[in-house]
Order: sequence, then structure tokens, then C-alpha cells
Amino acid sequence: MNQNETLKIVIVGHVDHGKSTLIGRLFYDTGSIPEVRYQEIAATCKAQGREFEFAYLMDALEEERDQNITIDTASTFFKTEKRPYVIIDAPGHKQFLKNMLTGASSADAAILLVDGAEGVREQTKRHAYVLSLLGIRQVVVTVNKLDMVGYDRKIFGQVENDIRAFLHSVGITPSHVIPISAREGENMASRLGHTPWYSGPTVLEALDTFENVHADRSLPLRFPVQDVYKWDDKRIYVGRIESGEIRKGDEVIFLPSGKITRVKSVEKWLKPDLFSAGAGESIGITTEDELFVERGEVIARRDNAPVKTREIKASIFWLADQPFLAGKTYTLKLATAEVTATAVAIEERLDSSSLEVTERHAKELLSTEVGNVVFALKNDIAADLYSENIALGRFVVEDGTLISGGGIVRSLSSEAGTSAQTIRLDEKFIISEDGSFVDLTRERGEIDFYVTTSFLDYLGAGNRILFRLRDPGQVGPVALMAFEHDLNFVFNRSRDRVNLILYRFGEEPKLADFERGGL
Repeated sequence: MNQNETLKIVIVGHVDHGKSTLIGRLFYDTGSIPEVRYQEIAATCKAQGREFEFAYLMDALEEERDQNITIDTASTFFKTEKRPYVIIDAPGHKQFLKNMLTGASSADAAILLVDGAEGVREQTKRHAYVLSLLGIRQVVVTVNKLDMVGYDRKIFGQVENDIRAFLHSVGITPSHVIPISAREGENMASRLGHTPWYSGPTVLEALDTFENVHADRSLPLRFPVQDVYKWDDKRIYVGRIESGEIRKGDEVIFLPSGKITRVKSVEKWLKPDLFSAGAGESIGITTEDELFVERGEVIARRDNAPVKTREIKASIFWLADQPFLAGKTYTLKLATAEVTATAVAIEERLDSSSLEVTERHAKELLSTEVGNVVFALKNDIAADLYSENIALGRFVVEDGTLISGGGIVRSLSSEAGTSAQTIRLDEKFIISEDGSFVDLTRERGEIDFYVTTSFLDYLGAGNRILFRLRDPGQVGPVALMAFEHDLNFVFNRSRDRVNLILYRFGEEPKLADFERGGL
């Protein structure tokens, strides 16, 4: 078991669908309950004349015990053979959505709980949308209380179809949909035999398939500056690396200030001379140049930096009692940055339980409503599309001193008025023994191309060039470039990888050409 790979899981779903019971069962089945705590709960249940309730393992407040509801967001620990978990029980009541948003905001993955007897409810859909809003893509659905319907396969199938359809509409593909009884323990840690028609994983097995997305070194470097310390005549820029990796000697840029320097040292407390550090680590760095920057700057590499912007188009989920108003000024908090922002327009107002557009060019959003909003920022900030990098692609909205909503960045406008980056093909075009190719797998966000004469001459001589794409969204810009320069192309999909070969004339490329780099 790797103690350094603790995974944060949020539990969400409609009230009374059994979240606390599910979590209590997980603790019980993994041996994570202290005997004293177990005896305390057993005594409470006996005093109330009730059977032992797993839900009480999470209901730490007397108010919850009296009302049989979960009010606050609670978190505690359990572990499997693979790793430790921090598991968050988020409230299901409509009026407690703000607590749910707070709990889910730091999660790596989620369990969405649905009552097999009641089916998908309005609150289930709201919570699912919040998961999408926060960029949580690792989701397992548990259909609970199947013991109350005799573990009926048809009932489970109907609930599964309903929840998959809604999740698809908000951009979530669940890793698994699992039939369970949290009370009896079916398909929690083990299979008790009540669902012989189900061949998928148990809940614990499904959790162990998830990854720590908040410590992704494969993404571009994003290191928000939390503070600047002066120590022994040097300035140390400290914070938590949200994605990517930073090394001694790297050339980096601070955004939005645009200051460029090299990393002189990478440091931790009592470890002043590290070579590198990666996502999830809290570190400090010093630079070769003494720069005067403040909290809110983001350290990145020049060739793969976030967008410096003063305009954000976002989807927001409003939670405050007071409505969100077009034309009003709010505070956006994105990573460590805070910026004053005016809601220039509410382009669409949506029902959060159905995601249907209820009004265009609206004047306000009411509590629990969703809106597609344009913000004009007073100052520049560095941000990413949430689809590209969760850490710099989501934010909270403050009204006065109160956190009143959350949002995800859908579109960014740079100083030039667009978020697209221009790819110079003379710099990306590589001829090697493996073939001729352009690697776009690390390019994120919108792209366009600067096409050089040498690039076109190479194709004009009868050669072919393989474009390695990050995702299908890059097919469009490459196809447009091919159309504008009278080029032909074919594309190939291999698992999740999309490749495309450009050529001017000659026989159409075959599968073998993709394997050997387009030549």
C-alpha cells in the first residue's frame, strides 16, 4: 500500500438514499472502526430501540442523531490493501448544496448514490451536475437498497439506464454502475450472492481502479504562487504544484505578469537542494533573477503556459439565497488568485435538474440554478479551460465575503481576443528514422497553424507527414489547414489515440503508414 497516494472520494446523492449507511459499511468492512466507537453506536441504537445503524458512524452531531439527516460535510479515513482513502460524506438536502460543493471541490473521484426503489431524483441530478461542474470525471454509481426490491435485475437496469443518460448529458461516463445493499453489504467489499446476474467489481474494487488526478505529472506545469518568503537574503516562491513537474534549471514564466527566469533551486523544509518536484507536492523555488511577484501568479513553462486573460466565459452553479445578477460585481477565486469580476451577461439560464435552457440573456440566476455567464475581469489572471486542466479551470464566486457559487471555465479570451495558440509547423515538424511527424499530443486548448514554405515543399515532393493528436478536437484545425493549402488527409483511431496523415498527391495512406510515422 502506498501511503503517498491517498485518494479523496466524495459521496453524493439524494437525501435518504443511504450515503451515511454506505460509508459506515465501508468503514466496517475495511476494519476501520475503533471498537470504542462501535460500542458507542451500538449503545445509542439499543437506547433508541433500533437495530444497529451503520449511518451513525458518520453522524457525529447530536442534531443529526435527533433528525436522522446529515448536515455538514464530514470526512474521515479508511484504507484498502492498495492505498488509504479520505472519504467525504456530502449532504443531500437542497439547502445544504453549498456544503456539498465545498466537500466535492477537493475530491479526486466520486460515488454517486441512487436509491434503487425511488430511482433518479431531482437532487441526484443536481449533484451529478455539480460533479461535472467541478471537473470530477472519475465516478462510480451505486444503486442502493436493492434488498428492498428483491434484488430485481429489471429495476436495476431501468435505474442504470436513467442515470447513464443524464450523466452523458453533463459529460460524465461512469466507470461502473454497481447494484448494492449498503445495509446488508451486497457488493460493498464482497459478493453475498444476491446479484448473480452482475459480474462487475464491488465498490471497494471499483475505488481501487481510480487514480489521483490531483497529482498528474503528465499535464503541463501549473504552480500557483501561494506566498513569497524572504529567507537568508533570498526570495522563495512557495505553493503547491497542481500539475506537471518542475526541475532545477527550467526556464519558466510567471503569469499574468509575464516575467521570465530560470529555476535556481527546488526546496522543501529541511530539503533545500532537490532536483525536481511534481504534482501534489508543496515546495518552494528560488530563481536566478530576483523577481517581485505576488500571490496569485502561476509558474509555468513558456511553451505550454496558461492563458493570460481579462474575460472568462463560464458555467456557474449559484447557491446563495440572493440572486446572481447580470451587471453586478463579484470576486472570483481561481487557484491562489483573486480578481474582481463583473457579470457582463447571463447568456443562458438552465434548470439544474434537467439542464434545459429556461431563458436566454437572463437578468438573474436564483439559488441552485445554472447559468452560462460572461465575466469581465478588473485585472489579468492566468487560467485554463476546465476541460484541459481542472486546477486552473474552476473557481468559486464570492458575493461580499460569502462563497455563493462555483464555476468552470468554458472559454478564455487572451489579450489578442482569442484563446487559440499558433503552432509554427517549421518548429514542430520533425524528420527522423521513425518517419516524418508533428507531435500535438502536449498542446492544449484551441490551436491554429503557421504554415511555412518548407513544410509545403516537403509535401509537394511526394512525402507524407503524420500528425499525432491529443484528442479528436484537434482534427478540425488540421483539416482546415489541409483544405486551405490543397492537401489531402486520412485519419486513424487506435484505442484513445487519434492520428492523421497529410499528403499532397499519390496513393492514399494505409494502416501501416501510421505505424511507421507517415513515410
